Amino acid sequence: MPGKITTTLFGGLSALVLMAAAAHAEDPSKLRIAGVLSAGKEAPWETSFITSLNRVIAAKPHGLDITVDYTENVYDNAEQVFRTYAETGDYDIIFGDTAYADAIEKVKGDFPNILFVMSGSGNHGLGGNAAWVFVHAHEPAFVMGEMAGKLTKSNVVGAVSTYPAEDTNDQINAFFAGAKSVNPAVKQKITYIQSWYDPTKANEATSAQIAAGADMIYQMSGTFEVCEQKDIGCFGNYVDMSAFAPKSVVASATVNWDPQIDWVIDQWWSAKTTGAKFDVPKDPKWFTWAEGSGDVVIGQGWVAKLPADVKTMVDDSSAAIKSGSKKVELNLNEVKSE
Repeated sequence: MPGKITTTLFGGLSALVLMAAAAHAEDPSKLRIAGVLSAGKEAPWETSFITSLNRVIAAKPHGLDITVDYTENVYDNAEQVFRTYAETGDYDIIFGDTAYADAIEKVKGDFPNILFVMSGSGNHGLGGNAAWVFVHAHEPAFVMGEMAGKLTKSNVVGAVSTYPAEDTNDQINAFFAGAKSVNPAVKQKITYIQSWYDPTKANEATSAQIAAGADMIYQMSGTFEVCEQKDIGCFGNYVDMSAFAPKSVVASATVNWDPQIDWVIDQWWSAKTTGAKFDVPKDPKWFTWAEGSGDVVIGQGWVAKLPADVKTMVDDSSAAIKSGSKKVELNLNEVKSE
């Protein structure tokens, strides 16, 4: 009788081992991603996404060999681009870098085995096989605001932005809050140019703010010609912008999509390795500075000339925010001038 029990026991264990090995052998080894970009690869927002995705590819999450193909300058024809990628059957994740909720909503039900992704403001939660990620850079923007508040001589600090969207307002509100936290005399000026990219409008808005006394400007529209010409301090975002304007760019709030991309891949991996349907939450997913969402990068032309007390403030404030001992409010409200 003991021998029979032992045989049965070991036979059961062997079966379990074989089943586990078979399941492991069936785990995906490759991941194919299509990137749907709202602008060209050279635009700061797109550059930040591509750079982040390249880091993730090199890191090989879950041991995956990841390949990616991009389509650029997609907006009005987004539904067709998503559908065309899906119909090929060649892609596991179709990752859109902006407000593609309406397009994805029309496509996702026809392709339940593909995970679709939308990014940032202007979206609405869909869930299921449609993930929504956000990139909030308000924490680095707060530190840049502190820099502006310390460096301004006029006590007028400005921002030139695109639209009053949640993922621009978060940074602008934090920037002004940072400036006022170290210099209560600061007055804020804000101009929305009502375009995602219009250098003429951005330059006009920058000139108007300088005429109104601003000598430190958060240049979220990505245009720095006037900053360089007038030799004032400007701040960039998404990527280090100082290569474009080495005299004027004091610092940039850089964006890392790495944690968002890793999270999306984890959702895909979990479904594929368990045989479950995609069931991602409807709420947007975003990560803090401490979780790797971005950084503050001092401009090339300012590294040597930044006052020692300002550099110390940047280091101390950055460390405090990342440790959690210093909180930065996530304020998504439209900003007004003073």
